[in-house]
Amino acid sequence: MGIETRKKVSCHVITYNHVNYISKCIDGILMQETNFDFEIIIGDDVSTDGTREIVERYAKEHPDLIRLNLRKKRGTGIPGKENFVSTLEMCTGEYISLCDGDDYWTDPLKLQKQIDFLEKNKEYSVVFHKVKEINSAGITAGPVLSSPQTEETYSLEDLATGNFIHTPSIVFRNHFQELPLWFVYSPIGDYPLHMLNAQYGLIKYFPDEMAAYRTGSGLWSAQSRTYQFVNTMFTLKFLISHFSGKDRIVNALSQQHDNLMNALSDEKEIIIETSPKKIAKNISFQDLFIIFFKKLKYSLKN
Repeated sequence: MGIETRKKVSCHVITYNHVNYISKCIDGILMQETNFDFEIIIGDDVSTDGTREIVERYAKEHPDLIRLNLRKKRGTGIPGKENFVSTLEMCTGEYISLCDGDDYWTDPLKLQKQIDFLEKNKEYSVVFHKVKEINSAGITAGPVLSSPQTEETYSLEDLATGNFIHTPSIVFRNHFQELPLWFVYSPIGDYPLHMLNAQYGLIKYFPDEMAAYRTGSGLWSAQSRTYQFVNTMFTLKFLISHFSGKDRIVNALSQQHDNLMNALSDEKEIIIETSPKKIAKNISFQDLFIIFFKKLKYSLKN
């Protein structure tokens, strides 16, 4: 990685069959007014609806700003995960932002505001903000994640209780020469990435609404709740192992795991308990698969 070519911010975008959304996503980044250089790294996971042709056109029109990760075949395993990781590995900026191809930024000063804060406050590693949640038709929806109305500072311990960061809102310091090996195998990308970033500093929240997040249109939201729960549990197991020795962090992550285990163990309906009475035990991956297929069998019967 050449220091002389390093941009201040790498804007990470992943897309798959977002033909109706990707232009708005890219335009929201291109409209940013900054006093620093940034780049846009777009990973397309072999779209078949015309999305790839759109990103190729943008790259030709903005060769100084846009670099493409045009995958030749879709990743195996968790949908979109290999695209997420391989595109992230191309981001060499001092800071990295995230925005999935169906989301978009609404404030032309978004990046400038976030970078200004991080530049002046070295004890912070992550900054995020309020977003507007909309459905696939662009109508206000949600909330999937609730956001406070005032500025707040959070810690790694806070984040360990559950994810509260909308993906298109985050900017973080690029701490990684390479990601931990387990990250490649983690079913979820954004939450463990937030946790890894938060181990280096505090988290700042701005109540300014500077992006829109689409609900119900992404690869993750299209999956069943059982699929989401099981894969979240796998992700939590990786995080619990990574933060081994930090008892308060591990306990908070384990409590999340316990919520999901209780939900999946319920033969009648999936309900997340908000006040679990015990910390999750160490459950093997084999146990998780047994529970998954148990729930699948129940779903097919009903």
